Amino acid sequence: METDIPMVTAASDSNPVEESTPSIENAAIRREGRAQTQEMDVSLLRQGGIYEVRSASGGIYEVDVLQRTCTCPDEPPESGCKHYRRVRTDIQAGLVPRPDGKLPTTTQSALTDEEIHAVRSAEATILKQYLLDALLARELERTQLDQEIHDIEFLVEVLLEVGISEGYNLDESSIPLPDLG
Repeated sequence: METDIPMVTAASDSNPVEESTPSIENAAIRREGRAQTQEMDVSLLRQGGIYEVRSASGGIYEVDVLQRTCTCPDEPPESGCKHYRRVRTDIQAGLVPRPDGKLPTTTQSALTDEEIHAVRSAEATILKQYLLDALLARELERTQLDQEIHDIEFLVEVLLEVGISEGYNLDESSIPLPDLG
């Protein structure tokens, strides 16, 4: 019985700048990039989906792919940390045994180092393009907000000029407020 490891994406292929909380989305994108590009060794620790991940920095973490947990301090609850993501990718690529402890089937050929590098390079290229698209979208938003700020500043100047020339006092301290008590 093969176990499906859920893949979580930050945005859809059709709309890479999908509405979501930008900080969560950006963190997930960066985390996925680190999961695919940083040096990590993944090995099955015990059946039931418990894997050990050794990072290049010397950290050793225990990942439970079925419970979607990791012993690292950076574990976002929705999308999984970079260690969980790397284990998931390595299982799907047939690089490590499945959660039930079985080796990848013979019909599922293991990838060569060159193929693994090519897959990770392609993923990095896709990630880079996604980040560029997201950056362009943010720049457009910023330009629109800058224009709105400019328009509001102009309106305030006009209101102040009109108020001064007509003898109105637009200072809010002089405006009587209703007693809400």
